[in-house]
Amino acid sequence: MITATECKRIYLPIFLHKGRKKYHLNLNQYRNWHYLISNTLKKQFKQTIYSQLNFTFDQKIQISYIYYAPDKRKRDLMNVIVVIDKFFQDALTEYNCIKSDDTDTVVEVKCQYGGVDRENPRVEASIYKL
Repeated sequence: MITATECKRIYLPIFLHKGRKKYHLNLNQYRNWHYLISNTLKKQFKQTIYSQLNFTFDQKIQISYIYYAPDKRKRDLMNVIVVIDKFFQDALTEYNCIKSDDTDTVVEVKCQYGGVDRENPRVEASIYKL
């Protein structure tokens, strides 16, 4: 169990591979995926982060996201965060890290741009007890 003075940080992918194809986790792509592709990618996302989900929060939480882009192209921050947040909160619930992903548990979500990291583009999620 994590104490009130601690937070839990998880590193999340911003793209996944299915076969030879690379799928970027953003709303522009997500809305065009066939539901079978979306479901497969969601399962793969959960499997990718499973080893980091070895904790439980039994009270209200805040999730903060920091997005590190793969290059200097301009992006709509929320287009990236919204899909990753959906997949991440569903994983937290499925693996019993949190009781639910509704507003009884997740009461605040923040996001920010962290700059460019060409070698390790990612989203860092930090979960805080409130």
